Amino acid sequence: MARTSPSHISASITGESFNSNTKDAYETRPAGNAVSLEDEMQKSATNQVDFQAATSLYSRSLSLLKTAIGKA
Repeated sequence: MARTSPSHISASITGESFNSNTKDAYETRPAGNAVSLEDEMQKSATNQVDFQAATSLYSRSLSLLKTAIGKA
């Protein structure tokens, strides 16, 4: 990291020395619970979006079939 002014403090740590977060790390609470609420909420939201997309596609195809047989 370059200093832009001589009065600035120079960085003693570079960006490469920081640890990156990994998905393999689990937090275990004192009660022994290792479930991550954030991960579970993200999975739930993904499932909801997938379900809505599948339901929408099914409804559209059903509507097309009804139109094709003349019941719409």
